[in-house]
Amino acid sequence: MPGRLLPAKNRRRAKGRGMNTTLDQWEVLEAVIQLGSFAAAAEKMNRSQSTISYAISRLQEQFQIPLLEIKGRRAQLTESGKALLADAGPLLKGFRALEQRATSVGSGGETEIRVSVDSLFPGQRLFGALAELRQSSPHVLVQLRQGVFLTPVQEFACFDADLCITGLHSRECFAKPVLDVRMLAVARADHPLHALGRQLSRADMVQSLAVVIEGSSTRPRKNQPHDTSQRLLTVDNVDGAIEAVHSGLCFGWLPVYRIASLLESEEFVPLRLPLGGERLVRLFLIYKEVDEQTPEKNHLATLLGADREVETL
Repeated sequence: MPGRLLPAKNRRRAKGRGMNTTLDQWEVLEAVIQLGSFAAAAEKMNRSQSTISYAISRLQEQFQIPLLEIKGRRAQLTESGKALLADAGPLLKGFRALEQRATSVGSGGETEIRVSVDSLFPGQRLFGALAELRQSSPHVLVQLRQGVFLTPVQEFACFDADLCITGLHSRECFAKPVLDVRMLAVARADHPLHALGRQLSRADMVQSLAVVIEGSSTRPRKNQPHDTSQRLLTVDNVDGAIEAVHSGLCFGWLPVYRIASLLESEEFVPLRLPLGGERLVRLFLIYKEVDEQTPEKNHLATLLGADREVETL
């Protein structure tokens, strides 16, 4: 019987030997529990039922504790079995990922994808895409770099990126527009610019402090468009710009989707500008090499919007 332990004399002998379980034995135990019976596990693993039974027996003999018990017609783990299989689970998962990675390498697939993404791209979409890729291709490791005003040439050369999402692109790159991000000129409700109670002039604007987002990876550094006479507070990320405006210190053009709740609560109020109060920043998905795209890279590009119409957010 699968749950039978060795006689006491043989158990004493077994204790003198080191543990020598195999991944295969743990896979058998996992299959029996998932499918509920030795017969079902044997069918799925394309083995004889006696082979399945022997693997379980060997595990139990080596640990000298019962791992399984039969309740009705279904095999269930004992408390000890639950604890041990829980410890073995990550090892099994890691080994399967290793096998998938080796298979992918052998067939010319990817084991690593490097992606550079502008911080304006919604994090929910980005990490949702990475999570979905992880589900379908767990053997692929994704290296991610986020920043602002990323230049694809530099990301491809210095970070060795395979894909880049940015608002900057050059003609020699393979670029697909994936998203238009609305940027709205806003200030906190009690900012002096709102107290003027009229449409704002250029003079009104340059006398107030404006926050602009500036990239640190480009030479010369690139930043948001602004009047050359404007008094500026520079930050290197979107969160910093939002916090600066929220402090009441300055005004700025901020992504609408990131400040929607502040606009709804009227903590942030749009500035009354005659023109340019709202801007669109178009983000492009750019391939390093179209001819070298693999199924894994193409799948990630699709998840990031390569096959969808440009959406305004």
